[in-house]
Parts: sequence; C-alpha cells; structure tokens
Amino acid sequence: MSRPARIFISVAEDSADVHAASLVRRAAELLPDCSFYGLTGPRLRKAGADSLFDLTTHAAMLTGIVTVIGRAWKAVRLVERSWKDAPPDLVVLLDSPELHLRLARRARARGLPVLYYIAPQTWAARERRNRQIARDVDRLACILPFEQEYFRRAAINAEYVGHPLFEALQTETPDETVVRRLRAARLPVIALLPGSRRHVIDAVLPLQLAVLRKLQGDGCPFRAAISAVSDRRAAQIRTHVAAANIAAETLVADNASLLTAADLVLVASGTATLHVAHYRKPMVVLYDAGRLLATLYRPLGHFVLKTPHLSLVNILAGRRVVPEFMPFVRDTHEVARVAGQLLTDVTWRQLMVRQIDEIVRPLESSTASESVCRMIAAMLSERSS
Repeated sequence: MSRPARIFISVAEDSADVHAASLVRRAAELLPDCSFYGLTGPRLRKAGADSLFDLTTHAAMLTGIVTVIGRAWKAVRLVERSWKDAPPDLVVLLDSPELHLRLARRARARGLPVLYYIAPQTWAARERRNRQIARDVDRLACILPFEQEYFRRAAINAEYVGHPLFEALQTETPDETVVRRLRAARLPVIALLPGSRRHVIDAVLPLQLAVLRKLQGDGCPFRAAISAVSDRRAAQIRTHVAAANIAAETLVADNASLLTAADLVLVASGTATLHVAHYRKPMVVLYDAGRLLATLYRPLGHFVLKTPHLSLVNILAGRRVVPEFMPFVRDTHEVARVAGQLLTDVTWRQLMVRQIDEIVRPLESSTASESVCRMIAAMLSERSS
C-alpha cells in the first residue's frame, strides 16, 4: 500500500486481549507500516494500539446483562461512527462471536475486509452460524487443528494458525520458592483452577471445594491451592473458601508455580484445560451451567451440542482421556471418587500423562501471531492490488 495501513482490531474479553497484544507486538516486527486501533484491553493498549473503547475492563466490572448489552451497543455505535469517518484498511476480530459476528456483518456492509481470529466453536453448537461466517468473514484464523477442514467444508476460507496460548506459555516460568513451599508438607498437592470470570467461579469453585471436603472426609491427605487471575478474584475465592471451611492457599497470577507443584488439578472447562495439559498433569474437568439450563438440557441438549466430548483435551483427542463432569455436576461424591482414584492409581496417572503429552505436544510449536501477521499482509496486498 502507498500509505501506512490502519487496522481495526477488537477484543471483548481478557483472554482475547492477551492474544491480540501478542499479535500487535509481532506485527510491529513483521508489519512495521501497520497501525492498530479499536476496541482494546489494557494489554493491547500497552502493545501500541489506540483505543476507541475498552469492553474488557467494563466486562470485569459489570454485574447485569442489561448493562453488558448497553456497553456493547455503545461500543458498536462508536465503531460504526469511526468506520464512517475514516474506514480502516482491515478489520481484525478476536473470539466473542456474539459481538464480533455482528461487527463482521456491519463491516461487510461497508465493504471492509474481515479477518476473524479464534474461530467461533460452531463445531460444538450453533452450526447455523457458519452461513453467516461464510458470508461476512473473508478469512478465518483457526486455533485448533481440526477446525480448518471443518470450516472449509462449510465454504469458509479457513486456515489453521496454531494456538496462541502456547506462545504465552513459552515465557511462563515457575517460582521455585513457591513450588518448594507447596510441596514442603510432602502431601499430594491438589490445584484448583475455578476460572477467571466471577460467575464461573461462583458456579464451579463451590463444587471443587465440595470435592475436597469429600476427599478429606474419606481420610485422603492432600494440600490444596487455588488459582486466582487477579487480587479481585482472589478476594472472591477466599470468601468461598472460608464458607466451605477448607484449608486452601490462593495464588494470584502464578499458574506456572501452582501447576508445576500439582499432583492433580480440578479445572473448570475451557482453555485452562490446555494450560494444565502443557504441564502434563492429571486433571478432572468440571463445569455446571445451573439448574435452569440443566432442566432444558435433558430433553434438548443433544439437539444443541454436536460433539460427544465437551472438554478441549478430549475433543482434541477424539476420545475420553480425562474425566469430565459437564455441562452439569450432579454428584460431587462421584467426582471425589474419581479424583481420589487418580491420586492413588499410578498406572492410570501415567497413562493419562502419556495421552495428554501426545495431544498437546504438536500444539506447543505454535506460531499463531506470526501466521496471522502473514494473513494480514496477504489481505492488505489483495486490497491494494
């Protein structure tokens, strides 16, 4: 292009902000004539992107769905006004399909090319969205190996770029002092990863603590430690721990140390399961979506969910490698039974670790940011030709 390219980039959640920041930092090396602006989080701004609005900070503070929708619509209006005044050369959208498929439609209406990074998981549910993706998204950057073929079958221009989580994990190092302290009692260390969002912690952590209580009641010795992504979430976690009357330490933003020390991990569903897999730790995955959805799920769930497995590790394996109790936990005693067996059954633990290694090793060489930069360069070249 004859002038520097202006790229609109959008994130709505903290995890996407992390990956977008990595992308912008890599683009500063590979695409020095590009500038980024848009709906940013703090990491994206620190990486050099200008901000129209921050949905990630507001999302962390908001408590009501009406307020969330109101903030999102305010952001959309700001975006449309900025596109009208000064159209960008490219629109890059990360994750959050509820917001970003709407923005993709608006970009398409204005003739703006769209790159969607971190594909919507339509292979699990809401497959009808593929028609909209094919219509409104020029290129789709997939982060799971099987997604490329899946989306291409739906006539979507999809490319597997690797999983950005593993870029971040390459720089993650444990604090050996913390690891030694966690292991000092010479008891099995059970790590709890209850998620990063307030509502997920409120749903999952009480179940994880109930599992610990059952193990304790069965005479199973252990030391427990819980992951918190921030001081705000640590305070929320400690409230639950006090109510459960369980001895458990809370570690803030130090999964490297916690997972290095852990013998077993109770983890909420999601990308966190891949984080645990990176450390080759036995895990039990659990998530509970609540009573109302449980009532609807029994008669309708098989019409909505299209995959036999729900945790990412099992989805990638195509088989049950790790125990998963989701989307609902009906009996924490059963979870505790499985967790207790994993702590004592050396053969099962070793088998699980080997299988996890087979799944995660191919992902660990990911260069997602660099691959997406190449896609950006190609799209800008197409636009200028």
